[in-house]
Amino acid sequence: MAQRPEEIVAEPSKGKSRKPSEEKSETKGFVWTREAVKDLEEFIEHLADKYITYKQDEAEAERKSFEAMARHNRNMIVTLVLFLVAIVLGMSYLTLNGRVTGDALLFLVGTITGYVLVFIQRLVFTSRQVPPEEEL
Repeated sequence: MAQRPEEIVAEPSKGKSRKPSEEKSETKGFVWTREAVKDLEEFIEHLADKYITYKQDEAEAERKSFEAMARHNRNMIVTLVLFLVAIVLGMSYLTLNGRVTGDALLFLVGTITGYVLVFIQRLVFTSRQVPPEEEL
């Protein structure tokens, strides 16, 4: 009667014990030599140098980005303040000559003050994180 492959079972060794020297000769694994360890150390050192260089470049790019953003914000604030001062001075002149009422000047100054405070708050407390698409 022919046996199916699933039914074939390997017979255990019948009392034969293997010596440790025979087991070592059968397993042919990697042997750590001084050269292999040295090569591994050099490879790890090379990868670490690349990683450090990458992180330094990344930090330098972030610093330059921050400096450019700060310079832009400073220019925006100066331009905004000059524009708003010009508007307030013009409205003050018109109020002084009686062309515009004092209520209109007071309303304009209050609105501009609120706008400036909100604008400065957004500049100071900005987040570099991109909001999720759900909030857009």
